[in-house]
Amino acid sequence: MNSRKDRNVFDKRRDHDIKREAVLHIAAEMFNKRGYAATSLDEIAKHFGISKTALYYYVKSKPALLQMCYELTLNLCEQVMQEVLASDASGIEKIETYFRGVISGVLKTGPVAIVHEFAILPGEAYDHIHRRARLLDSNLAGIIEEGIADGSIAAVPPKLTELILMGANNWIQRWFNPEGEKSVEEVADCFVFLFVNGLKSRPDEAD
Repeated sequence: MNSRKDRNVFDKRRDHDIKREAVLHIAAEMFNKRGYAATSLDEIAKHFGISKTALYYYVKSKPALLQMCYELTLNLCEQVMQEVLASDASGIEKIETYFRGVISGVLKTGPVAIVHEFAILPGEAYDHIHRRARLLDSNLAGIIEEGIADGSIAAVPPKLTELILMGANNWIQRWFNPEGEKSVEEVADCFVFLFVNGLKSRPDEAD
């Protein structure tokens, strides 16, 4: 695990919310890299040099921790999506703005959970996270349809395209190293070049 400053957050007089957020980011990083089943609360507590008992002051259980990680992810994505939906930009411009915003927000804020293991969550927690994730998916597919209609996006299958874009975006959390040679901006630029630019309509499509 990397050596970001949050490793020592419990050595300082920080408030509860700051410490809990640090726990969420480290938990999300471990879940992303190792998987939920292979990550224990003991390992998370050990990262901060605290006991598992002390960790329970910030999270009630491992499933609750996973849900909190997803809440953090969705809060960020929904904020960006709301801003995009409120704009008067073209469909392709909205797609680029959304992914630049999410990539930048996620990588600069710190690790957040990839929404691919939420089926592990119990009952109501699963339903809640699932609804929020599907609404984001639906909004993104809707923007793609909007772009097709306004001529800024090629005639692609909206749902399939949305799944491919989200899959590529989510995987960034698996491999991105904040201490590596590539900046957040370079990652966002590469994503846009490879995936968003590929959606643009071509002049010959009207023929």
